Amino acid sequence: MTQTDLSQPGSGSLGASLAAPAVPRSLSTDRLRLAIALTTLAAFAVAESLTVFTNPFTGIALHALTLSVLLIASGFGGQGDSMAKQPLSRLLYALALVPLIRIVSLTMPLGRFDETYWFVAAGLPVFVAALIIMAGVGLRPRDVGLSLGWPALHLHPLVILFGLVLGFAEYHILRPEPLIDGLTLSRFVIPALVLMLATGFLEEFIFRGILQRTATAALGPLAIIYVSVIFAILHIGYRSGTDIVFVFLIALLYGWVVRKTGSIIGVSVSHGVTNITLFLLVPFIPVLAAQPDWLPPIM
Repeated sequence: MTQTDLSQPGSGSLGASLAAPAVPRSLSTDRLRLAIALTTLAAFAVAESLTVFTNPFTGIALHALTLSVLLIASGFGGQGDSMAKQPLSRLLYALALVPLIRIVSLTMPLGRFDETYWFVAAGLPVFVAALIIMAGVGLRPRDVGLSLGWPALHLHPLVILFGLVLGFAEYHILRPEPLIDGLTLSRFVIPALVLMLATGFLEEFIFRGILQRTATAALGPLAIIYVSVIFAILHIGYRSGTDIVFVFLIALLYGWVVRKTGSIIGVSVSHGVTNITLFLLVPFIPVLAAQPDWLPPIM
C-alpha cells in the first residue's frame, strides 16, 4: 500500500524513484531469459560432444544432470495453472525432452531390436513424456500445430515435395547404410511407416510443436533459431559438420513454415519423406546414389 501511494502523481521525487525500476526490471528479465537460453544450449552441446567424442557414459550422466536441473528450475515458476502462466518455466519444463531423447536413445538395447523397430522402441517413451509435458504446460493440440493450418496452406505440399530433395542431399552428405536389404514393396512399407511416424511426426511434434511454441512465448522472435540450434546439436552424433549446418538450415525452414501455417502437418510429412528417401530409396537407385558431378565430395 505504501508503494502504491508514493507512486501516484504529486507524491514527490521519492515516488518517481520507486516507480522508475519497472523498465530495468523488464530488461533484466529479458537478459535472464537469454542467459538461460545460452546456458541450456551450452549444456546440450557439451553433453552431446562428450557422448560422441569422449565417453558415452559421461555424456549420459551430463544429460541426466541437465534433465534434473531443468525439471527443478521449471518448478520455481509454480505448478499447474501457475506454471502455465510463466513462459520461462514452461520452456524449461519442455526442454527436459531434449536430454530425455538422448538418454533413451543411448540406453536402448540395440541388440534386442531390429534397427527399424528400434525407432519405435525409442520413440514410444519419448512420445508419452511429450504428451505429459504438453499437458503440464497447458498446451492444446491446436497450440502445437496438430491442425491442418489454413493460413499459407500452399506451403504444405511444397515443403513435402522438398523432402525428396532434402533426402537426396543428406544422403550424399552422410552416405548411411540402408535400413532394408533390398527395395521391394514388402520390405519397404513397414520401415517407411516407422520413419514417417517415429521420426517425421514425433520429432516435429516435439521440436516445431512443443518446443517452438514454448520458446516463442519466452524468447519471442529468437525462438526458431534457438530450437533449430538444439535440433542441430542432437545431430552431432553423425560426426559431420556439413550435416550439422544442413540440419540447422532445414530446421529454420521448418520452423518458418510452422510459424506461417500454424501447423506441423506439412513439415512432419516432409521430415518423414526426407528420412524415407535417405534410408530407403536413394541407396537402391544407382542414378541417385552415384555422386553427382556438380556436388563436391563431402568429407
